[in-house]
Amino acid sequence: MTGFTSNSIAYYLGDDPTLQFQDFGNNGVPNLAVPWLESESSYTAENFDQNGNRVVIWPGSSITDIHDGNTGIAVWGVAIWGPADKSLYNTLVTITVNATGPHIERTVPEFIQAGNIQYGNWGSTISASGKLLLLAASGGGLKVARVDPDSATDLTKVSPPSAPTPLTTLTPSSQYEYYHGPTTHTWSATPPESNSTAANLFTVGAWFGGSGSGDVFWSLPHRTYLCVYFNGLPDNTFYVRYALAGRVAGRWSDEQVLYVTAPAPNDPGDPFNYAGHANPTWDPSGRTLALSWSYGGAWTQVAVVSWL
Repeated sequence: MTGFTSNSIAYYLGDDPTLQFQDFGNNGVPNLAVPWLESESSYTAENFDQNGNRVVIWPGSSITDIHDGNTGIAVWGVAIWGPADKSLYNTLVTITVNATGPHIERTVPEFIQAGNIQYGNWGSTISASGKLLLLAASGGGLKVARVDPDSATDLTKVSPPSAPTPLTTLTPSSQYEYYHGPTTHTWSATPPESNSTAANLFTVGAWFGGSGSGDVFWSLPHRTYLCVYFNGLPDNTFYVRYALAGRVAGRWSDEQVLYVTAPAPNDPGDPFNYAGHANPTWDPSGRTLALSWSYGGAWTQVAVVSWL
């Protein structure tokens, strides 16, 4: 296990999103960004050398600023990776920054157990009213929950990973509300069924989720929210939708092609790109948008698109 790091974090430093960053670590090995629970470390120590199974954290969704530019919240998936491959739960983390670097605390170590809608795994953003919105790929589309940022961690761990627990028992104070779709345009303390398409902001297809990824954010030039994403098909393509009424909870436009990435050449083992994300903070004016994705299973590539 020497030198193994499941996840790391870096600072973006300047105007060039492709070159200027600062990593943290020693001797070429990055620091572990998200700390392990004792149970997770023990599982990996007992299994990795024996059967290849280990616990991993997938920091695959956006970090959302909730206060003063120095505090962010994100929700990331925790899984067993290897022959026993399975999801365990997601974890809600708080990220703060200071002169020594970024610091991550697992504020809610086991946030939502596997078997429930994994709100936050797909992404998060802030609504016009200041609510923290947690997004989930479910039922072939995108679902959303909301909570006051200061109440986001008002949860208690009530069950082990092997026993999925209804979200209502994870949120005894009912701070979280769940959107039931643009037809009824209602929020409830009870989440919708995971296979409900009526509760989706929009529906893509059964393949949505999985290797699909993306971001929802406010676009200043468009004066509405945009959703930029890989839709889960092996086509290496970024798609875009926009909120028709200027809010996340409501109806969205049809899907449009935004940018097509090139597959890794001569790599039959991993020909398709994944982990596609939009990075709107690189240009505060919103006139350009930096897109990033995993290329060939080992590299990150970046392209910048401009709005007409």
